[in-house]
Amino acid sequence: MSVRAKMFVILLSLGVLAFVINLVRTRKLKEEFALLWLFAGAALVIAPLTIDWLDVLAYAMGIDYPPALLFVLFFLFLLFILFQFSVSISRFTEQIKVLTQEVALLSQRVAELERPASESGSDHA
Repeated sequence: MSVRAKMFVILLSLGVLAFVINLVRTRKLKEEFALLWLFAGAALVIAPLTIDWLDVLAYAMGIDYPPALLFVLFFLFLLFILFQFSVSISRFTEQIKVLTQEVALLSQRVAELERPASESGSDHA
């Protein structure tokens, strides 16, 4: 990879990091998700600096085309992000179910308390 290409990737990665940090600062992105994207941005900054080592690692693993190793690593990282999102969605779904049940119970209780005293008296007679 040429020096110009490395500098471009590093500057682009720093832009991604700045963007994620700004989203966290303005509270448009939760911290638990920001950590994943900050890690991805840091990996993008480090990747051009260690590309020669990644080539050596790829050849040591028997991969004849070193960019394929990068593709596999980024694919695994995206799978990890999707797994994290699936866990969060499952947790939020359970919370929504519990909150819906609580709202239904509270609505029923309010309806019972708002009934006129005469209705409740005639029910027992």
